[in-house]
Amino acid sequence: MNDSIKIVGKDASMAGAAEYHRRALKLWQQMERLNPNKRPRGFVFKAPTRALYEEWRRTQLNPRLW
Repeated sequence: MNDSIKIVGKDASMAGAAEYHRRALKLWQQMERLNPNKRPRGFVFKAPTRALYEEWRRTQLNPRLW
């Protein structure tokens, strides 16, 4: 009965935590290269009111700022 089962590739359950971490890091690096918005330097924007914050947020083109 087992002769009729075809297995393609490796069994994913055999990979360890280090392997999953390596794969995630590789995907993250690829995403960073493809992202048109570069990572901004850290800064703090303090708006006196929620309305002014929402207005500032709408004007931002880089979604990583909020």
